[in-house]
Amino acid sequence: MTKVKLKEIASICTGYPFRSRIERDPNGEVGVIQMKDIDDYNCLNLSDVYKVCSNYLYEKHLLKQDDILFCSRGVSHKMAVVTEEVDNCVAASPLMVIQVKSPKVNPAFLVWYFQQPDIQKQINRLSEGTSLLMVSKSALETLVIDLPPLKNQKAIAQIAALSQREQQIIEKLAQRRKVYIDAVLMQKVVEVKHFQ
Repeated sequence: MTKVKLKEIASICTGYPFRSRIERDPNGEVGVIQMKDIDDYNCLNLSDVYKVCSNYLYEKHLLKQDDILFCSRGVSHKMAVVTEEVDNCVAASPLMVIQVKSPKVNPAFLVWYFQQPDIQKQINRLSEGTSLLMVSKSALETLVIDLPPLKNQKAIAQIAALSQREQQIIEKLAQRRKVYIDAVLMQKVVEVKHFQ
């Protein structure tokens, strides 16, 4: 196990600082990934990405596969890995983009690691602000990471992904069960009214 600072294994840049509210542009060709596009399972959902015009964006802002998106604002710091090639997409501030620069680091492992309660506490200690907590780029760079061998990182990331998928399936089943039970109970109400 090796201890490293985040800045030793990754570069961090802030998301693009749009000057006004992000509005959908019917002629837009650049997708803007926002905090809303990261779900509660730390997965990136690209189904409702806003499109904007690209006059003021440059290639250096464009996201690449394996980039990690980090929500720098709030108490719960959601993250997601860009798991596929994305065409013409940028991250909007207050997201930060973490680009792993070491071949000894698995991006999916980092996302799992950052969600652990002890690490979340460390991140919250790095946060600044009174009403709205925010982690700065320079503070995030100082975060110390316990880095196991790459083989172990990949195994941890795979098991975490399976566990997450299992949780999603359990929640979906619970929702469907509730809908079914509510429908059965409502049928009983209708039957009682019918016989009165």
